Amino acid sequence: MKFSTSLTILLLAVSSSVFATDSSLNSAKYDAQYTLANSNGSANYSQTTNAQNSNTSIEINGVTVDVGITAWSNSAGHADDKLAQGNIQGWWNCTLGNNGCTLANRHVGYGIKNSDYSWGGDSHAVDNSGDGGGRDFDMFLLSFSGSVTLENAAFTWVVGDNDSKEVTVAGLNSIAAFESGANSTWNTVTSAIVENTLGHYGVGSKGSNGLYESTFTKLTGSAKYWLIGAYNTIFDDNAKSNFNSVQLKLSSIGVSMTQPTAEVSEPGALALMSLGLGLVLYRRKRRVKLFKNA
Repeated sequence: MKFSTSLTILLLAVSSSVFATDSSLNSAKYDAQYTLANSNGSANYSQTTNAQNSNTSIEINGVTVDVGITAWSNSAGHADDKLAQGNIQGWWNCTLGNNGCTLANRHVGYGIKNSDYSWGGDSHAVDNSGDGGGRDFDMFLLSFSGSVTLENAAFTWVVGDNDSKEVTVAGLNSIAAFESGANSTWNTVTSAIVENTLGHYGVGSKGSNGLYESTFTKLTGSAKYWLIGAYNTIFDDNAKSNFNSVQLKLSSIGVSMTQPTAEVSEPGALALMSLGLGLVLYRRKRRVKLFKNA
C-alpha cells in the first residue's frame, strides 16, 4: 500500500511539473536592438523583401533572425497614389568635435528618396509631406525570417509634430502589394495588417545618446513583415483631414520575439498518467491475491 501511495504522489508531481514548465516557456520573451548602421557609419542592412536572401541578421538571445529592408512611398504628387520603391539614403546626425558631438552620440539616420523627388527635401527623411505638392507617406518595409514584434525605434532627426502621432507601425501577413506590377496603394496594404500590430505613436525629446525615441506600447501581435514610417493617415480610422507634416531619420529599432515553446503533447501526458494508474491497480490486485492465499 505504501508503494501505491508513493507512486501516485510521484505521478502527480511529475504531471504538475511538466505543465508548469510549458506555461512558463509560453510567457518568456527575447529582446534585441537592430541598428541600421555600424559604428563606423557603414550600412548594416540588406535591401530585400525576402529575409532568406539577406546578408544581415540580428541575434535575439541566441536565436538568429535574418532581416531585409526596403523603402516605399505613394506618388501622390504625380496625381496618383501607387506604391513605388524608393532609395534608402543616410546622414550623420552630427559632426565629430562640433557642439559636443562624440562617437557615443554620433549616429546615421536613414531617409527615403521617392519618385516625387525634385530637390533635397524628400531624400533627407521619411516624411508625410510630399515634394510634388501632394501627400507622400514614406515607410520602410522590414522583412524577418521569423515572427517578431516591434518594441521601439530611435531616430537621429525629427522635424514637426502631429499631436503624438509622428510614427506609424504595422505588421503584415503578406507583402503581395509590394510585388512588381501589383499597382497597389496604401489602401491595398490595409487588408494585410495583422491584428494587434497597428499603432500610431509620438516621439520623445532628444536624449543624451543623440537620439529621439518612440516606444510602441500595446502592440501584442507578431509578424514577419513590418512597416514603419512617418504617420500614415490611411492606416488611421480616426485621422483628421488636416494634419501637420512630420519628417524622420530612422537609426534603429527594438525587436522582440516569444521564446520557442517546448510543448508537451496531450497524448504523451495521458500515456504517462495511464501507466501510473495501471501500476497502482496491478499493485492493489497483487496485494489482495496474496492476502487471500494467506
